[in-house]
Amino acid sequence: MRVTIALGAFLFIAACATGGSRGKVENGLIDFGLSEERAECIANELDDRLDRNDMADVAYFLEGINDASSAGGALDALLEIDNPRAATAIGRAGLACAFG
Repeated sequence: MRVTIALGAFLFIAACATGGSRGKVENGLIDFGLSEERAECIANELDDRLDRNDMADVAYFLEGINDASSAGGALDALLEIDNPRAATAIGRAGLACAFG
């Protein structure tokens, strides 16, 4: 019984941590001028493609970007992230949401 409770608590915490990064990514994209729909699409795509650590990297990187003057500029800046998996996923998510 204790193992089941501990496992449930661990899964709940892991889900909250992932959701938190997804929300931060979505809000960061909205702050840069993406529509809520596009930001949600990209954040969901990234959440599907990346693990918890990579999502946290994207969220952290988004918090530090201040110079983007357009939505396209924000996406370009995101592609410069020092995490190849995240940069690749960002490019693919952007394309998927633009044409999907």
